[in-house]
Amino acid sequence: MVIFSAPLAIVPLVIARFTARFVLTDMGLVRSLLGRALVLATGLAALAYGLGVLALPALQSFLHIEAASPILLMLGVMAGSFILPVPWGMLQGLQRFTGYGIAGASNACFRFLGALLFVWGLSFGINGALLASLTGIAAALCVNFLFLRDVVPVKASPLPQGLLKEIGTYSVGMLLSSIIVMVLGNLDMVLVRHYCDPEGAGLYATAAILGRIAFYLPSVLMSVLFTEAASAKESGRNDLSSLWLSMGMTAALGGGFALFCLIGSDFVVHLLFGAEYAAAGPLLSVISAAMALLAVANILFVYFQARSEFGFVWFQAAGVGLFLGLTFFYHDSPMTVAWLLFAGIAVMLAGSLLWLLGRVRARRADHAGA
Repeated sequence: MVIFSAPLAIVPLVIARFTARFVLTDMGLVRSLLGRALVLATGLAALAYGLGVLALPALQSFLHIEAASPILLMLGVMAGSFILPVPWGMLQGLQRFTGYGIAGASNACFRFLGALLFVWGLSFGINGALLASLTGIAAALCVNFLFLRDVVPVKASPLPQGLLKEIGTYSVGMLLSSIIVMVLGNLDMVLVRHYCDPEGAGLYATAAILGRIAFYLPSVLMSVLFTEAASAKESGRNDLSSLWLSMGMTAALGGGFALFCLIGSDFVVHLLFGAEYAAAGPLLSVISAAMALLAVANILFVYFQARSEFGFVWFQAAGVGLFLGLTFFYHDSPMTVAWLLFAGIAVMLAGSLLWLLGRVRARRADHAGA
């Protein structure tokens, strides 16, 4: 499942991006996009499940599992994960955020209720946990289609020629950008584990777990910004107010958590992990600040993605390259790696901001020339 996480994560955004375009002109195009995407996703899900069934003996041997049911259920969860992002992304593109939020919450809620029933109540063990995941996916699909019930009866319109190629090109840029953010959010722990002693790596992992909160805390803002920026792009608007507002709120949330960690890092670590991990406090201060910067940078990335402007990927690559290169030479302590992570993200953010200013000037020049 982890292997598919990056490709599947971009599916709702790709669907939302083109839904935001089509809704401005013809709901029939939205209906066609929904139908085509569901057929493709269902076909891929069936293919993946079928290949998994054919490889069942090999999977059982590799995973050292005698019973086939856990693997079959896992394949079912994977298949459902292919289909779910399609209607969910369409709700985002249509800016139906009530349904979008309820669908996401229903997945988590019914997964929890399923775990209570199948794992705790019926003692199904691993099978129960996988059944709970399937229950959450099924509930989320039902909620998604409930909020799309007015789209389904609409007469489908022919999709524009060349759309598939455009979606493919757009998806490649999205995938590259998403993978870089995913790598930057996890690579530091791998490097610390490789270069540092086990005790230092353990302290770093403790701080990193808490520090990531500064990145994930404001992430809900990205869904709203993405759709707003995509709609503005398609309607010819160049209003940056939603971008600045999102960046400000992200800086307040992520930066506020980082400031809290700076002031009370020892207290936080002691409270959550115990006195034996108190030495992770200084690491938490640096890592949380780095993650707060990454959260702000990610708002910029989402804005560029929504507008199909992928020049910022070069700055992402530069930040990751700087972090990797410096860590190769300087890795005497976990704190050194933490500061190098901070530096790599800061370069990424600064470069993306400069590129944004350049794009804004270019747009204004084009507008003045017109």
